Amino acid sequence: MTDFREGVSTEGKREFVRTSDNIPVYYELLSGEAPGGAQPDWELLFDDIDPKPEENPRLYELLFDINQKLNILLNHMSGQSGFNMPEARDVNISGGGLRFFSAERFNPGDRLFLKTFLPTHAHIIKIKCEVVRSAPTGNDKYETAVKYVDMDETTRDKIIRYIFAKQRKLLRGEKTAEK
Repeated sequence: MTDFREGVSTEGKREFVRTSDNIPVYYELLSGEAPGGAQPDWELLFDDIDPKPEENPRLYELLFDINQKLNILLNHMSGQSGFNMPEARDVNISGGGLRFFSAERFNPGDRLFLKTFLPTHAHIIKIKCEVVRSAPTGNDKYETAVKYVDMDETTRDKIIRYIFAKQRKLLRGEKTAEK
């Protein structure tokens, strides 16, 4: 088994290659099939932003954070539930699932709606997931593993492209360190 913080893993029985990173992950427990009801207009506006890879991904990440904070405030003011507070999390991500640390414990089978930002490609990824496990870490956090549910191939391809870009970056870093 690969350490959570090590980087890249192609563990024996896995269908997809995995990588570890620290990226923003926002989650919401689904009570029904639609996450938090209809998507508000202010969220739909942000979905139209799709910068080209050569544009500044850091700027896009900051805009994403600002948008999420505004969503939380607007949802709070309108009395709707919303996503948890934005924060970057250590994750282990693959084309089939995600592992992250959360303050809440979930039960296997719980459904979550996740939003994450993949900095390499400057894309917001929205994913329905099912909790596979949620285990205490001993520091008031839970290591939560989820598998993707009803994911379209376009979204899966974005995640896989991000993983391979991350691997290339790690390999280039190792080659530079050797010189």
